[in-house]
Amino acid sequence: MAGFKTKKQTIFIAMLLAGLALPGCDPRSYPDEMTYPLRSDPLVAERASIPPNGFDPPGRLDQLTQVVVQDQGKVLNPTAIDSKDHAKLQGYLQRTFGTPAHPKVEGNLASGEQIAKALLLDNKTLEEGSKLYRQHCLHCHGLTGDGRGPTGPWVNPHPRDYRLGKFKFTSSSQEQNLRKPRREDLLRTVRNGLDGSSMPSFGLLPSGELEAIVSYVMHLSIRGQVEFDTMKDLINKAIDTSDESAIADFAGDRLAKIAQTWLDADKKLIEPGKYSDDIMSDQAKMAASVQNGMKLFNSQGDAGCITCHKDYGRKNNYLWDDWGTIVKPANLTRDIYRGGRRPIDFFWRIHGGIAGVGMAGFSSNLKDDQIWDLVNFLMILPYPKMREQYGIRID
Repeated sequence: MAGFKTKKQTIFIAMLLAGLALPGCDPRSYPDEMTYPLRSDPLVAERASIPPNGFDPPGRLDQLTQVVVQDQGKVLNPTAIDSKDHAKLQGYLQRTFGTPAHPKVEGNLASGEQIAKALLLDNKTLEEGSKLYRQHCLHCHGLTGDGRGPTGPWVNPHPRDYRLGKFKFTSSSQEQNLRKPRREDLLRTVRNGLDGSSMPSFGLLPSGELEAIVSYVMHLSIRGQVEFDTMKDLINKAIDTSDESAIADFAGDRLAKIAQTWLDADKKLIEPGKYSDDIMSDQAKMAASVQNGMKLFNSQGDAGCITCHKDYGRKNNYLWDDWGTIVKPANLTRDIYRGGRRPIDFFWRIHGGIAGVGMAGFSSNLKDDQIWDLVNFLMILPYPKMREQYGIRID
């Protein structure tokens, strides 16, 4: 009769509900026997130099590394690693970083300070973060933080792959190729989400849960970068594997250096120069600032933003990034800013750049007041009435 379940369906549902109700059964937890798989997808060693024609079609994320090679990039295949070396690396990673159900970070910083204590990566926090990550994040960012969860290939921009140790939206003043986000940068991303992407806001979660998720993301990133760097040198024959302990020694050294960089990030905030208080209340001064910002944006020597953000981002200008995925410089006339829309967010992007996508920082060739001029220009750029008010034409 319509509306009635079959006997098999009824039994299955009853078993499922009974399983969820078992004492001590937490549907958020991973099985104890599950381990992090060693990376099997190719490593992008050099970004492709031929610009792509557009974004990859839905569901084709895993095919992008083939296109990277076609477009004169370079990838390294983990299958080139000897099986014995493969097993040694897997053993080191499991001893040091644990399993999804019982994640950890064991090791010392260069200064001798415990990594777990210094970066809030203690076992209790990581186990809670792992459960929350499984519930809220895994379907996009994947078990190992590779950005290849079940949803990942079907959304664009693709979810962040943490394993390079690179994050786009940071406020630390470290060198761009070494930079790590400050803890507050990651908290802000999880709390607010990223406009114009599939990354939602988790601002309704309690602060303790947000902290645990951030700690677990840091754990996955540190593990992934140690794995990436060690694999890269193994494939390039840069590690003398005749020494039985060489792989563990190399990976342990990378762990200490990577963790120290994470620790240093929180101590190196980009401090913006003083913003002139009277600009906001003086329309003539604001107009002069906005117009100078437009001049800097369109110049070839000072900022030269127009080189990538062609026609203020309205023209297609697809590029390869360090993850081997395709990006397009933001359309700055649309009022959609993934890295945040506060003036300080704009300042940090211009001052420090955006890691992994080729956007350089301008701290070395622009003074702070010039950066603020650019910020003022970008803040009014999406709004026709404000452009008219300050004498800006972009037609």
